[in-house]
Parts: sequence; structure tokens; C-alpha cells
Amino acid sequence: MTEAAAPAAPAGRARPAAMPGLPYFGGIVRMRKDPIAYLGEASRQGPVVRLGRLGRRSFYQVNDPDLVRSVMTAPRADVGMTRTSDVLGALFGESVFTMQDEAWRKRRDELQPAFRTSNLPELFDSAAGEIALTVARFEPIADARGSVDCSAAMLDLLQRMIVRMMFGVAVPETAEQLTRAFDYGLEYRQRRRWALAGLPRWFPTPANRMFDEGVARLNASIAEIIEDYRAKPPERAGLLKMLMECRDEETGAGWTDDELLAEVKTTFVAGWLTTTTAATWLFDLLGRHPEIAARVEAELDSLPSDRPLVYDDLHALEYVEDTILEAMRLFPPGWLLSRRVRRTFTLGGHRLRRNAVLLVSPYALHRDPAHWNEPDRFDPGRFRDSTHGEAHKAAFLPFGYGPRVCIGRGVAMMELKLVVATLLRRFRFTLTDTAPAKLQPVSFLRRAEPLVLAIAPR
Repeated sequence: MTEAAAPAAPAGRARPAAMPGLPYFGGIVRMRKDPIAYLGEASRQGPVVRLGRLGRRSFYQVNDPDLVRSVMTAPRADVGMTRTSDVLGALFGESVFTMQDEAWRKRRDELQPAFRTSNLPELFDSAAGEIALTVARFEPIADARGSVDCSAAMLDLLQRMIVRMMFGVAVPETAEQLTRAFDYGLEYRQRRRWALAGLPRWFPTPANRMFDEGVARLNASIAEIIEDYRAKPPERAGLLKMLMECRDEETGAGWTDDELLAEVKTTFVAGWLTTTTAATWLFDLLGRHPEIAARVEAELDSLPSDRPLVYDDLHALEYVEDTILEAMRLFPPGWLLSRRVRRTFTLGGHRLRRNAVLLVSPYALHRDPAHWNEPDRFDPGRFRDSTHGEAHKAAFLPFGYGPRVCIGRGVAMMELKLVVATLLRRFRFTLTDTAPAKLQPVSFLRRAEPLVLAIAPR
């Protein structure tokens, strides 16, 4: 994919197109009910579309890749993050996920060594050890030509993998607490995000109390793991050790306990929930497209069969990588990105006022026929076949775009390649229900129903 030059701003139009809806609120009510359909409809109305208002904030959707690039790379004085809400602040603390401006740049630079490519082989070994348990669970079911709930299996497997990669040891009880706390917290945030009205976070409603209690348990659990880790460092290092080795770039001092806690939570969610979502959709698509699954299997069969996978094997899996990317094009885990205008900002010839919220829908961008040939077709070959003519990097956002692109994308791709390669070398999966899957767009783009796959040995 090649990046096009930004076009000159259109002249003479004072206001962007607007979605129909209620007075003042516009289409925000519809956004709450079915955001995927609503954003898809808005994506066809123009490069910048006004959606409506919530309180003092006007919402706009940005649909043109050149303008998306402008938003994602705008100076921080003009456009900032919207992750400073009380919900995300309480859930993730002062982490690279929620920080802004110079504090964010400083933290990102400090984090960079932990996610360098040279650390991936060690993380691979930790993750590979966990997948053997899933293989052992699947084998008798495959021999009996039974079926598996792939959604639940991926949730369990990716959780165990990130816990092992993070902490160097398995901590199943704590992992279960982490799961419950993050699941509730992210869904709670989504409910509040589009509420037309609501009580403040400090008001002691049952939902607010449940959230606060969950965050307190979550923080206590991770703090206990960190203390145990310091007292008895495991044989295998893990991401926690790498985070502990991060240093303040000015003083050389290590992070405080609060800083470490915040980054552990952020890394855990990024390495678990996003990859779980991507893996589930990937197996859904492979189950619907046996011809593509066969090509994946053929590439895997070119690897030595007399030994388990090793890290270097992943470099040979080009078609597997393209298949993963294509699955994330059709079903991006991060289905909605947002930015906040910090001072009057001109976008596509339109002057947007301070505090306006700019929404970018990777789901809509990834399926726009203006940017992709046959956008609804599952075609891994489009990433290497220049005849497809995909023209703009900012039309493909599985890991975000610009300075805040996901720092852990290398770890995520390694996890997904390992899962696909290990399971498809041993088993063949078939979709038991070919009806179109229903989407559940919460913080991540989940599948609404369990993904049930028939399984057989290869």
C-alpha cells in the first residue's frame, strides 16, 4: 500500500454534511442503538460528517484517509486524545494509553525498549508453552469429530498466554479476577460514553460502586503479583521484568509502583482482549473459507514437521500474516477511534471548534469501496497483489495510525501467528452455522454469539 499526498482543502463550504436526527442531539441516539450501521451510513455522506451533540460536545466522523492522516498526526496543541475520562483514568491510571502531550511522549520513549523485536523470542517461548494445554484439550474432541466453542477457547488461551508472557508464571486465580474487572470496566465505560444524561462518577449508584470495587480488587491483585515477583523472580523473565527495567529518561530512576501498575494493566488488556477478538474473527473467517484455510495449511506444511514451532518459523509464514491482516481489515478489534479538538482546527475546509470530538471508524474505512476493491470479500492476497490498488495507509488502521500507533503490535502479531500455526497444523475447523455473525461493538468489536466450530484431526 502506498500513501497518497494530502489534497488541497476544499473551499467554499461552511459546514460539513450532517446526519439526520433529533434536534440538537442529531443521530447520537441511533449511534447508541447500532453504532456499526450508523457509522457505515455516515461514512457515505462525505469526508467529514456532523453526527450530533452530547452536552457541550459536537461529534464529527472523518471518512477520508487523507483527513484521517491529518487528524492522527496533527500537532498535540490542535488535536488530543479523548481518553482522559474519569472511567478510563480510574481503570488504567496514568499510563501510555491515557497520557497526553509531553508526559505521553516521555512514557512512550521509556516503554520502547520493553517492546523491541529482540525480546520477542523470549516471549514466544513463554506463550508457546501455554498453547500445548489447548491442543491437549482439543485432541479427544477432534478424535470424536466433535465441536468446540472457539470464542471461549481463544479467551482462555490468549489470557493464559499474556499472563505467562507478562509474569513469567501462571496465576489462574488472579487472571480470572483481571478478566472480570476489565470486562465490566470496559462495558461500563461504553454505556457511559453514549449516555444522553447520567449521574457523575462519584455518585454512589450500584453501577458506580461496582466499578470502583472492581478497580480496587484489580489494583490489589496486580500489586500482589508485583510484590511476589520482586520477592521470588521466576526463571523466565517476562514483560513485567522488562517494564521494571524501564527508566526515567531524565533521572535514570525506575518507575514508581503506581506507574508500573498502570503500564501492567494497559499491556495486559492490549495483549489479551484485542488479540482474543482478532483470533476469534480469524477462525470464523477461516471456517467460512475452506479454500483459504487450505492455503494456510499448505504454508504450514512447508515447515519441518518433526519438531514444535520455533520463533524463527514465524518469519516464513507470509500468507498466514496476510490472512491475519485481512481478518483485522474486515473485523478490526478497535472499531472506533476518537480525538478531541483542543483549539479551533480546520479539517477538509471546515472550521471545527474546541472540544469537538472527531470519530474515525476503522470498520467503515476498511469496507469502503472508495479505498478497497471488493471490500467485503475475504482476500488475504490483496496485501501482496499490487493489482488490487489499495492506495492509502490511513485506510487501514488495525493498530491505529501516526505517533500513537500500537506499541505492542509486534507482540500481537506474534501471538496470532503462533495460535493459528499451532492449531491449524494439528486440526481442521469447520463452521457449524454459516449464518452471518452478529456484531457486538463494545470497547472491542466482539462476536455477539459464541463461535462454534466442528473439529477433526488433520
